[in-house]
Amino acid sequence: MRWLLVLLLTGLAVGAPQWLPYCNARFDFCVQRPAFMVPQPPPENGDGQEFRRGAARLVVSGALDVNVFTLPDLYKLAQKKMLVKYKTLRPNFYVVSGLDGDTVIYEYKRLENGVFYTLYLEYPLSQKATYDPLIKPMLDSFRIRR
Repeated sequence: MRWLLVLLLTGLAVGAPQWLPYCNARFDFCVQRPAFMVPQPPPENGDGQEFRRGAARLVVSGALDVNVFTLPDLYKLAQKKMLVKYKTLRPNFYVVSGLDGDTVIYEYKRLENGVFYTLYLEYPLSQKATYDPLIKPMLDSFRIRR
């Protein structure tokens, strides 16, 4: 019984993940992220945040559209990093997902008000059952406040 209490208190028990908000002041967006992923030191320019747990990595960020790349250009570039399993391009966003060896990559990029917003997740294929169910809630929570 004592070990179950320890698991519950540390957030390692099986069940629904706990969520924490991440809000970016520079690009004025927020997203819910898994509480079990540890924030890394933020970049000096304040463009986003990286979170890690073991080999898994989540990056949420913004970048000004300085007319170097279009959304279709970035869509094509994202596909070169992986063996694509899923892709879609819409007028203001794209999603590309696939494998780079035994690593799953998921990239969502959205262009709005002159800013590219990105949610990027990579994790070992062996942890697909843990991370795949997190993608939809993160995307559903993604809010641009401008």
